[in-house]
Amino acid sequence: MLARLLKRSAAYQSGLVQFPNGYVNSLGMIGRYPLDSTAGVYVTEENSLGIPALWRGISMISDAIGGLPLHAYRDTEMVTPIPPILSRPNPPETRVETISGMVVSLIVYGNYFAVLGEPGYNGYPDMFHPVNPARVKANYKDGQLTYMIDDRSYSRQEIMHIKNFALPGETFGRGIISSQRTGLGIQIAMQNYAANYFNGGTVPSVKIKSDNPDLTQEEADALKLAWLRQYGSGSREPVVFNASTDAEVMNDNAQESQLIEQRTFGIIEAANMLGIPSSYLGATNSSRTYANVEQENLQFVRWTLQPLISRIEQSLSDYIPRGQIARFNIDGLLNMTAIVTGKQIGRAHV
Repeated sequence: MLARLLKRSAAYQSGLVQFPNGYVNSLGMIGRYPLDSTAGVYVTEENSLGIPALWRGISMISDAIGGLPLHAYRDTEMVTPIPPILSRPNPPETRVETISGMVVSLIVYGNYFAVLGEPGYNGYPDMFHPVNPARVKANYKDGQLTYMIDDRSYSRQEIMHIKNFALPGETFGRGIISSQRTGLGIQIAMQNYAANYFNGGTVPSVKIKSDNPDLTQEEADALKLAWLRQYGSGSREPVVFNASTDAEVMNDNAQESQLIEQRTFGIIEAANMLGIPSSYLGATNSSRTYANVEQENLQFVRWTLQPLISRIEQSLSDYIPRGQIARFNIDGLLNMTAIVTGKQIGRAHV
């Protein structure tokens, strides 16, 4: 079954044409990243987020960071009042909505773009306006980096651009859609197969056998049509054939089709892509103990949330007065550990 899922169709074998800011595939679809995969399916934002484990993991990470308090600090002193760009960066959205969407963009696309608002009384922007990464292109003109959003050009000073993972010298970061196409393609193909399986579209329900050695295609189609017309409903009436025709019920189940194993494997793959414990996404783990869960939570903050938090903090710090830094308060995520151990665990311990 898996071999059938990974077989590339002729439409995918013609390859991609690369342009400075994107690709055009064999069907004329345009995007910054190649959309096809060796799994024989197209990988897009919509069908990637349609993978349940991936959706759960991304929403968990984005909501965890989006819900954190965000303040400005001068040395160790909290600055009051909070700069508007930190308290409500994109009215009328709440800060949770804006920061959560920022994290989703970094994970899925590897980039976050926003047009900076006009400077406030302190000479720094009070807000920014998020832009879908699919709308943004970048070019170097006279040695200066410029951004194109739709048909309008912006200078580097007018755009907030946060990159996730990127190789040295790369203008754009890399998200899971650009870097994990094959893994996503396998999960999408498996999900499509599972949907067809439960819709009866993967294995024929009945094999009709005829002893006529000269059976033509037209006669075979007529025999199939007659069967469907008579027995294609939910009727459980008996069937009667002549001596030269027989019918055999095709046996199939999810275990033999590897559906259960593959969907379990898909949860682990999604967890690996996002860098979170697979148990967070529903994978079974009989060896989990209370202490293990406590360590998993700490590792989730340290290795999953903290890298994204640091990128956002350093970028936002460029848009508040010099000498101040933007900083999330992550202590709330560690309250359970603090209660259990009797210690106050802060960022220095993470």
